[in-house]
Amino acid sequence: MNNIADLKDPSDKQGRTYRQVNNSTCHGIGVGVLVELETGVRLFVAKQTRDCDGTPLYVLTPEMQGEYPLNEMKWLHGYPEYSLKVNK
Repeated sequence: MNNIADLKDPSDKQGRTYRQVNNSTCHGIGVGVLVELETGVRLFVAKQTRDCDGTPLYVLTPEMQGEYPLNEMKWLHGYPEYSLKVNK
């Protein structure tokens, strides 16, 4: 059985796997930035993480104090960048 993330990405000119391509992708939103979900809810980025295949993901929180999130019990995990809109 093969994991899809370990297959070669046909659109990658360097011949890398999907996992290698995802792991080389940088996060586009910084920690502490206020973002808006598609539902209109506004939250702060608490942490940058990755999925098992290397896809950049974000952990969100409703409260921030300076650069540090307050209560980890209120963190919401696993949001991809395309689902977030940076709020200015």
